[in-house]
Amino acid sequence: MSLKRILVRFTFILMTCSSFGLAQRSEPASTSTVGGQIVVSEGGLKRPVPVLLDHSGAKSDRRTFTDLHGNFEFRNVPEGSYNIRVGLEGFENVNYPVDVPGTPYVFIFLNGSAVHGRGPNALGGNHIVDVRQLKSEIPKQALKEYEKAVQEIKDHNTQRAIERLEKSIKLAPDFYNGHLGLAQEYRKTDRLDAAAEELTRASALNPREATPLIELGEIYLEKNNFERAADVFSQATRIEPGSAVAHYALGRARYRLSEYAEAEQAFTRAALLDKDFEAAELMLLHAYVRQGKLSAALSGIDALLKKSSGSSPNRALEKFRSEVVAAMANLKQGEEKQK
Repeated sequence: MSLKRILVRFTFILMTCSSFGLAQRSEPASTSTVGGQIVVSEGGLKRPVPVLLDHSGAKSDRRTFTDLHGNFEFRNVPEGSYNIRVGLEGFENVNYPVDVPGTPYVFIFLNGSAVHGRGPNALGGNHIVDVRQLKSEIPKQALKEYEKAVQEIKDHNTQRAIERLEKSIKLAPDFYNGHLGLAQEYRKTDRLDAAAEELTRASALNPREATPLIELGEIYLEKNNFERAADVFSQATRIEPGSAVAHYALGRARYRLSEYAEAEQAFTRAALLDKDFEAAELMLLHAYVRQGKLSAALSGIDALLKKSSGSSPNRALEKFRSEVVAAMANLKQGEEKQK
């Protein structure tokens, strides 16, 4: 068997094992796994965060908790449309729509910090505003529209939230949180070009924050503009070199550009920064295989299997291992015949 044919087979196996690099566990054919990672804009998580998965037709929602790296997972989820809901004190509440089985892995960014100030312009309760914005003297009416938009988001009124946020940034063109929030709501309605404009503006207003760039790069990936995505993600890694998410995102863009050595480097960095970042480790296997580094791929598979030995068997990864071993044997036989 030629190396080219082996790579084709491995690519198929890997793609059936993962989506955005996350392996699917063995589960009923009619259900899927929905997982992801919660990423906060400042600092890290101090405790597990509750995550809810609700369905409009269900009588009750399902809930789980993240680990301290923000990873979460819902297993055996029936086909349908859902919302992932995340609420963390000090950050903007999130209601993220997902389709099953179409969206098996997501990154959810929590932005802003709660400010409980004093005086006529103070924000209370769960109203969210970045502390840096207070120095910008955001008009009171702009903040009021932003507060109302936050409530609309909580109530799942996306269009009303968009209208409020549009009013907010019209009154305060330099309102970072307003632009970032508007971009996120635009993305929910597939207005990707409009979202990209808002993220570009947010990044210009706060050039030391990588979150707008990571979200902007994700839009470029969705639009198959891989070169632009790689440029944006590279900028994000320069701003936050310690961000595993930024390096992972860069690796995905490099991989789509067939720049497998560069993708390997980015995935390796992401995995080193976050020891529990399984998506990065699995995409690293993609990069190894594409470069013909079968021994490295086998070592990586064994490491992942050992790490997950205490949980339910990962049949897909075990099957992939057997394919790699068989392919290495075939290559060795081919080399011996050529001698």
